[in-house]
Amino acid sequence: MHLAPFVLITAAAFGWADITVQPSRGDRPLASWQRSIGGLDRPSERTVETLKRYDLERAFRRDPEQAIARLKNAARLHPESELVYALAELSWIEGLRLEGRRRWGARRGASALDRYLDTVAYAWDFLTEPELAAGRPASDPRYRLAFDLYNAGLDRLIRSARTKDRLLQPGDTIKLALHGREQAIRVVMSHSPWSASDIDELILCSDLEVGGLETLNHNYGLGVPLIGVRRTDHPGQGKDRFYPPEMAFPLTAVLYPNSRLRDTDDPDGVRACTLDLVDPVRHQRVGRGGEAVPLETDLTKPLAYMWSRTDLSRYRWTGLLRPGEAAGRAGLMLLRPYEPEKIPVVMVHGLASSPLAWIPMLNELLRDPQIQQRYQFLLYVYPTGVPIPIAAAGLRDALLEAQQAFDAPGADGDRPFHKMVLLGHSMGGLLSHCMVVSSGNQFWGLSTDRQFEDIIGPPEVLAELKRYNFFEPLPFVKRVVFLATPHRGSDLARRPVGRISASLISEPDHYSKLLTQLIKDNPEAFNRRRFRHLPTSIDTLEPDAPVLRAILAMTPAPDVAFHSIIGSLRAGGVSETTDGVVPYRSSHLDGVASELVVRSDHGVQKAPEAILEVRRILLLHAGVAASAAPRALTTSGTARTAR
Repeated sequence: MHLAPFVLITAAAFGWADITVQPSRGDRPLASWQRSIGGLDRPSERTVETLKRYDLERAFRRDPEQAIARLKNAARLHPESELVYALAELSWIEGLRLEGRRRWGARRGASALDRYLDTVAYAWDFLTEPELAAGRPASDPRYRLAFDLYNAGLDRLIRSARTKDRLLQPGDTIKLALHGREQAIRVVMSHSPWSASDIDELILCSDLEVGGLETLNHNYGLGVPLIGVRRTDHPGQGKDRFYPPEMAFPLTAVLYPNSRLRDTDDPDGVRACTLDLVDPVRHQRVGRGGEAVPLETDLTKPLAYMWSRTDLSRYRWTGLLRPGEAAGRAGLMLLRPYEPEKIPVVMVHGLASSPLAWIPMLNELLRDPQIQQRYQFLLYVYPTGVPIPIAAAGLRDALLEAQQAFDAPGADGDRPFHKMVLLGHSMGGLLSHCMVVSSGNQFWGLSTDRQFEDIIGPPEVLAELKRYNFFEPLPFVKRVVFLATPHRGSDLARRPVGRISASLISEPDHYSKLLTQLIKDNPEAFNRRRFRHLPTSIDTLEPDAPVLRAILAMTPAPDVAFHSIIGSLRAGGVSETTDGVVPYRSSHLDGVASELVVRSDHGVQKAPEAILEVRRILLLHAGVAASAAPRALTTSGTARTAR
């Protein structure tokens, strides 16, 4: 059978979006600062005024190095904001000129790297020295330009210091020939959950461009955003079992240079300075001995880079059509080392999908410092071709494994782990629902009228059977958000695309053998014709399927809050609306803490209003004041609040 039409129809129905990462175009070192200093190859009007004020305009045109040296002496004698900024700008311009001369083979005087280091140092002084900041109005445009000069100069230095044999590993000391002497740059990574051994490669964010995302999470400030790449040769062992084989995380390089205003004895001698690889999730401002300034951050490109290096786009197919092969990949994935002081949010994808579906929402949620400070995100991946009871058992096992790995024994309910939030999209919402209800005999009664204790078989088979059918609420889950969840099924499961999908799903051998063993040992307990084949996930998603009715009949934990976010293809009344896959009447649940209907297809987890609503719910859960957690705008949707 040709799958191309089926793939296109399914992709449209489930709202897939591919995220791409490719090399950036144009001048990479200036990519992030092109608009402000990309064309700065001659002094600005304000800097020309400064040169005139010290009678150095003509001198700079004749001999830039001598003019800069004279201006440098003036700044040491009488530190003034305009002098220090002019030195940063002129050092940058001279660095560009010298870099161009080097390309033509010219070699004399200071090198371009000397001037780029001066650019960074003077911009640092301009931004962080209290005596310079005191007389500078906040409206001074040079304040913003000083950030860009610092960042562009540091970008040039990093590119020069980084080679195939020199990674900029924390703990290393990079030695460069600057100002005719040796400059030692000590690389550190302070106050970070990452260790030096976690960095196998560093990539400059300005070298990459991202496609497939509506917004970029890039905050302007000081520093050069980087991507730290961590690779493991032993996936599935120890804490590595919670990490992807190749993991990418954000860093920002900040150079703490020696002050050009204070180094009066031997300004061009050997100096040791520090290059700090800052974790932008933990730190939003930097400074040393002076003014704290915003940190330049890019959280989007590391996220996009990591997922572009995985095969999860193919996993959504193998997980649906060949769930037996995909079962080995199932589990929770961390985006960064587990932090006990933060509440875990577990994101569970839907049918024929993968964790990639959550990237747009993750990208937006991580923009909020309150979310960064209070929450950590774990992504659950699982084969979506298996029936709901089996898939739910896998999620339950993964959450209990995480509790064993990350929660202290005997921990009380005030610990962040015990405030876990589940976000479930589509089928993932059904699995999440199963984490906070008591099963009773609801699932078991769908298979037989015999008591479980009367069933005979090998102990391992009975244990597995019990695991699928009997469970209690997980006590550490306190809130569940349903996104486009088909509590009463979907008509799509009965339509051609659903039936084609179901017919293509290969039943895992393991479950076939389990059924065969049960029927063999208990011929009177199970209907042979009915249990010849295990129902697929699509079978269990048909409208009012027995499994779905069973879940709705289960008793929820009394201390868990529920929220619904529902998509609608058209505005107006909600009772007859649909997201194209799941109708409102299937997604709606009575008694939820809140319900929001937004204008969206089935990929509601990507909708801006839905993301704002999830943000509101998370801030509410963390106890943040209502003013800091605005309700999603509902110009195209309808909000309903139960309590």
